[in-house]
Amino acid sequence: MSCATSTVKYSFFFFNAIWLIFGILVIVFGASNFGEFENWFAICVLVVGVYIFLTSLFGCCGAVRESPRMLWMYVTFLLALLVVQVTVTILTSKDAVKKAVENHWKLEETHPGSMDSIQTSYQCCGLDGAADYLNSEVWNHTVPNSCCKNNSCVNPQNLNREGCLKKVELSFEDENSDVLMWGLFGLNGVIIVLDAILAIHYTNSLKKNSQKSCHRNNP
Repeated sequence: MSCATSTVKYSFFFFNAIWLIFGILVIVFGASNFGEFENWFAICVLVVGVYIFLTSLFGCCGAVRESPRMLWMYVTFLLALLVVQVTVTILTSKDAVKKAVENHWKLEETHPGSMDSIQTSYQCCGLDGAADYLNSEVWNHTVPNSCCKNNSCVNPQNLNREGCLKKVELSFEDENSDVLMWGLFGLNGVIIVLDAILAIHYTNSLKKNSQKSCHRNNP
């Protein structure tokens, strides 16, 4: 094995180890917060974590066995994950999130409870504030329990008065989240490049060995 190939291989193991650890952290995060999020969201987090963990092991196995087929499959797995990352980034953009909250608020009038998950998760009330409920005859000038801490509005001090639109927008403007997202894009991209280089190298090696074998069998 040449020095360049060894460098690529060990770099691949290093970055893949980081990716594997990240997968474990995602699994722990999803499992420890299962009761705090909506079930579908917690399940999605767990699935992503398990996917990253298992595919990372698969990639390491492919590199150890020097199997081009396994490494190309790993590239496919990572590209699929990259597509998911891009999709999630688009769906959680500021405009998309704002539109989603506004749609839930429109549904609240005809389907009471449509805002509950948002109001509970972000500790907010109404679209622009608790006054959206209190000043409306549609809700009999009362707020739903999801507008209050611990889902109890017996104590007026429990009422979350800030609107959900502003609360949700602020949560998706977190610069640290953007840095993390771009960091994951970068890490995924680096692993894909290193994996592809190894796959190409091992594919070429197999072809050369096969040609040598043919020459020996056909002098």
